[in-house]
Amino acid sequence: MPKIIGDSLADHRELTRNRLFDALASLLAEQPFDSISMSQIASRAKVGRTAVYNHFPDKEVLLLEFMRRVTMQFSQKLQEALDQVNDPLAQLRIYIRAHLEMTTRYHLNSTFNLRTQVSRENSAHLHDHATIISTRLLEILARCMETGAIPRQNPHVLIPLIHSCLAGNRLPANPQTREATIRTVQAFILRGIGADVEVPSSGERPGSATAVQEVSTAATPEGDARDNSYMRCPISA
Repeated sequence: MPKIIGDSLADHRELTRNRLFDALASLLAEQPFDSISMSQIASRAKVGRTAVYNHFPDKEVLLLEFMRRVTMQFSQKLQEALDQVNDPLAQLRIYIRAHLEMTTRYHLNSTFNLRTQVSRENSAHLHDHATIISTRLLEILARCMETGAIPRQNPHVLIPLIHSCLAGNRLPANPQTREATIRTVQAFILRGIGADVEVPSSGERPGSATAVQEVSTAATPEGDARDNSYMRCPISA
């Protein structure tokens, strides 16, 4: 009989599932989803392979549950932050920051577009997760236009453009460079959709050794010198 972790069977189940989600997230930072096996997930989670199947019949079901959890956590934290401000441009900055921090935290931008690596049925479910997040952005853009913060334009065209700018941006570890990166992305997107904002100063000379090292490290997974065009956020693709 497998060892029980936690104080009860319910705790054991939740802790095991969390281990599996963490294992999947770390593996997604290293390799494409279609090359990940259930054995790898079990090994990384430090649980028996049978335990994995007790919770999820296959890795696609595990992925969908993982994405559901990530989406709900992101939506909840985003809404809490949005409720603190009324200015729509400030809300858009919050959305951009939250999106960048989410993809870095869960390693989602270090993987190829997951929707091309799962079945058609499950691909549709991934699209559903993306829709939940896109709806938040749609509401913010609508308010930006209503208040005159940006010119009136088709928000449904803007959403994939904004998400394309966000895709593949892995935040640097250095706090100063990390904040400068977030502010640069925020300014780029806001100016791109017509907002009158200033370009922030990063405090570092472009091309400095520190800046180049931070960007290089953030853009490419450790030990991987391949082109980083495969780095995308699956729930906003």
